[in-house]
Amino acid sequence: MRVTTASELAKRRMEMASRRLGTKNPAEAIGGLLDRSFHLPAHDPRYGNNLLTPGRFPLEHSFSEVAGNALRLDMQPLGPEATAHARQQEASREMRRLTHQHYGKEALHWFDQRSERWRNGMSHGDTRFGAWFGMATDAYGLQECKVYYEMRESDIDNLPPNLKHAARIVMEIMPELTPIFTSIACGRGRGAQRVYFFHRGDLRLLDLEPLLNQLGIGKQLPSLLAAAGVIFGGRFVLPQGSVIIGLRDTNKGLEMKLDVLVAGLPDPPQQMYQLLNMVLSERPSSQSNLHRWVQAMTPDDMQGPGEIGVISVRVLPETPARCSLYLRPSGYDRQGRSAAGPGSAPQPQDAYRV
Repeated sequence: MRVTTASELAKRRMEMASRRLGTKNPAEAIGGLLDRSFHLPAHDPRYGNNLLTPGRFPLEHSFSEVAGNALRLDMQPLGPEATAHARQQEASREMRRLTHQHYGKEALHWFDQRSERWRNGMSHGDTRFGAWFGMATDAYGLQECKVYYEMRESDIDNLPPNLKHAARIVMEIMPELTPIFTSIACGRGRGAQRVYFFHRGDLRLLDLEPLLNQLGIGKQLPSLLAAAGVIFGGRFVLPQGSVIIGLRDTNKGLEMKLDVLVAGLPDPPQQMYQLLNMVLSERPSSQSNLHRWVQAMTPDDMQGPGEIGVISVRVLPETPARCSLYLRPSGYDRQGRSAAGPGSAPQPQDAYRV
């Protein structure tokens, strides 16, 4: 009897989701990467040995209000036995190929400049994952591709000037923050880089006020608190191991992104999807896009698309809170996934991820 590989399963799922959403199929662009990364049989327990989705299949899909019509994914490149350095090189090669093919030489040159330290530098001896790969497609093709590179505090100096300055401010105001990785993305219009910090210890959301004020985003604190308060069931203190903060320099000012790892919450709301839906009810187009995305991501033989792993809230100087969710898709793990709905609580996992 022929064994189905995880790559074949992933390709079928992506083809189905892209058809329902009306986007280009991501597998058409990264079929080779999927084959190299997911060559083991579907449901092989060795896939759980990863830091993107610890204990689960190393692929996640996400919905973002700011890209509501896109099919987005992040994945750990290469198989579970690959080294961190090999993943770093593989993600870089795939990123360079897609950037050159879809956005041209100028975009490739920009990416090469931004990523040189991580592409060509030697991996640290204590490197944990090396790199992850991400991309998004829409009706017109490749909307964005990105690489997440592992980093440490000494790598702050390799960030572009504005982002480096902001990172230094963040670490001075909140010494509980430590840099863990950076993402470098290329899209149709421009590139972008974000730096992520892990928060050590509990975080009282009101304690973000000095940081937001210093970054010029202070007036958006009420919208951030309102969204987080609803989604997390009135919880305004987030425990150790549940918070990652991202900073990105944009043409509209600095953006702060609060990522909350649901598995890090001791008692996450069981109906988190419905609570997110309540937040989006103020923005009907976003709410409609979320409903459509959930339906597209749900296989015919499943009751839901999977389990929410991360909820994100981002703010800009002139843009109130906008939400994202990261999903562990159903169907890749054998046990107990057929009934998983979008608000189901995930299993405990390592907090070291986006």
